Amino acid sequence: MTYTTIQSILAANLETNPDRQALVFGTRRYTYRELGEQVNRLTEQLAALGVRKGDKVAIALPNWPEFVFSYFAILRLGAVVVLVNPRYREMETRHILRDSESVAIILPVEFDGFDYLPTIQKLRPDLPALRHVIAVGGKNESADSGSLDGLSLDGGIPIPPGHALDFDELISRARGNPIPEADIDPATDIAVLMYTSGTTSAPKGAMITHSNFVWTTQVASEPFQITSADVFLVLVPTSHIIGFFCLNCAFYYHAKVILADIFKAEPILELIEREKVTVQYAVPTIYSLELASADKYDISSLRTGLVAGAGVPAELIRRLIARGVHALIGYGMTEHSGGIANTLFEDDAIAQTETVGRALPGVALKLVDDNRRAVPDGQVGEIAIKSAGVMKGYYKQPEATAAAFDADGWFYTGDLGCRDERGYIRIVGRKKDMIIRGGYNIYPLEIEDLLRTCPGVLDAVVVAVADPVLGEKTCACIRARPNTRPTAAEIKDFCRGKLADYKVPDYVWFVEQFPETATGKILKARLKEQVDRAVRETATQVYR
Repeated sequence: MTYTTIQSILAANLETNPDRQALVFGTRRYTYRELGEQVNRLTEQLAALGVRKGDKVAIALPNWPEFVFSYFAILRLGAVVVLVNPRYREMETRHILRDSESVAIILPVEFDGFDYLPTIQKLRPDLPALRHVIAVGGKNESADSGSLDGLSLDGGIPIPPGHALDFDELISRARGNPIPEADIDPATDIAVLMYTSGTTSAPKGAMITHSNFVWTTQVASEPFQITSADVFLVLVPTSHIIGFFCLNCAFYYHAKVILADIFKAEPILELIEREKVTVQYAVPTIYSLELASADKYDISSLRTGLVAGAGVPAELIRRLIARGVHALIGYGMTEHSGGIANTLFEDDAIAQTETVGRALPGVALKLVDDNRRAVPDGQVGEIAIKSAGVMKGYYKQPEATAAAFDADGWFYTGDLGCRDERGYIRIVGRKKDMIIRGGYNIYPLEIEDLLRTCPGVLDAVVVAVADPVLGEKTCACIRARPNTRPTAAEIKDFCRGKLADYKVPDYVWFVEQFPETATGKILKARLKEQVDRAVRETATQVYR
């Protein structure tokens, strides 16, 4: 079947498989028919709140069924989904909501010990476009939230500022009213804004169209030989391109989706055994932690999976294959709405374990030097791509968009790789100094800017430290202000609540002076060497 828009994928499932189980989360189970009913109710109510085509609606939910309901409902109205990691805190959330001009946000009341409503209510004065906060997870007892009684949902009478709507109560008010059908151009209309950041700028919103996602979902899922009989475990957060891509692939093939909102190896292995999961997309860290306890569980149903998001150790792939899990390595990115290259089941052992495979069908790929001239096979160069999956551009950032694309439509990824004579690609590094910790991208400048506002800190530089489990950890190198002595604990405490927890520095190292050039430029590579040596030697100046 040929799909044009993302919501047409759900429509096809409703037409052909209404009674097939679609979605499982804990004890909650939904057939495709029941999923469609929930989507219809929410769509009706979002329309009543005044959400229209082109409006931005943020989703800051964990992997809960409400994420799926919200995703399809927003798209059905022709509105744009703005993905917000629920682990983000004040600084990141404010930037994304302001930049995207989101008119509404759907978020948890509480998740993993964090109360979301106080934070969003604190931010609301800085978010003039934000009209509605919709909270999932039970009624909150604060004075700023409550019932819908007496409130208009026709878009004519505004909801009182600061009021948070209860998600369940909202959809319970649906009455089956006609839903306006949006006229969507799949090639030009934006479906999703996914925020990704560089090392020298604030996070940028990648504008991904319906066509981008539908095309990439089809092409990048083909190596896994998926059928409607498969059972997908969506474990990586759906705000991350891997989790989001996994969710789309499952629905594309009319498969069953098992949602998991928190990763702990043994409960996840138990879930795989109980639900007979066949496909899992995840970062290497997750697979490594699962393998450590896998002997206690029957995971024989797990036939394949995507391993991506960070460097993949060859030994990890060999161990997975030995257990009967024919995992494939993939290379992709947010700006391409998912996969760019992939290994295949039929590849030889070296290709399967030591490369990211070859470019997927329909993806043109070249490697270039600093002048964007192609380099021959075997030489390292920046990866540039061109395909129907490449984003439309960065939202409200014409200069950043122009810098990323050339006149011929090639997108320059910033990743460094080399390609052999057979077309297999090895990723060898990153042109920008992004850190990947357990599959999550961390951009040092964001943390450095925050650390420089910490009492007692004169300057800060964040570098990567190699880690056998997470791939990389972060070390904040701190120059203290004269006559002050901040502690490592104070530095970390200052970051907590302002940044996602995985961005809080793992190590803090105090220095008298950074290594610099004659012109005062910090020699980050030399600083990283010093940190690596100190960590290896467990020197007393490095604090956990």
